[in-house]
Amino acid sequence: MSRPKEVTDAQIIEAARRVFLARGAQAPIAAVANELGVSSTALHLRMGSKKALLLKALCPTDPPVLRQLAENPADTTPLDRQLRDILLQLQGWAEAEIPATFTLYSIGLMPEPGDEIENSQPARLRRALTGWLRRAARVGQLACPPRVAADILLGVLEARALHAFISRQPISARESRVFVKELVATVLPEDRG
Repeated sequence: MSRPKEVTDAQIIEAARRVFLARGAQAPIAAVANELGVSSTALHLRMGSKKALLLKALCPTDPPVLRQLAENPADTTPLDRQLRDILLQLQGWAEAEIPATFTLYSIGLMPEPGDEIENSQPARLRRALTGWLRRAARVGQLACPPRVAADILLGVLEARALHAFISRQPISARESRVFVKELVATVLPEDRG
């Protein structure tokens, strides 16, 4: 008798994410198990319920750039280049998280009205970008207040990712670079040197 295949929690979550995004939240746990080469029973024992697996696989995660936003803008790199790098990372994150969030919402898994909205991921992300832009404004000039700039930038990136998801028209890396460069120009004035 062969030994059962060992998989990590991270492998299970990644496989579940792929399956649920490709087939929807109605996809059976057996589809995830098949992708991993393990039994459905083993997967249930390991992850608990299907709802628990859906939440682990599809709940938005903090973008890695959140750590970068906690730091001061670098003195050695032009501000527009730093902001473009941040926004490209956020664009990739939004393109991954919008479909996952909508898949959860499609089955009624969403924050309850009593949840702490101020500690929600979107609120924390907006605060972090606002803080970075506020610190950046000391180095260069912003065309609008930092909070407005953060709302413009994040709102546009989220809307763009939503439209790509709904239309099933992925955004190419080249399109993202061009778009982000133009987006940065809306919040940083031309004479930034």
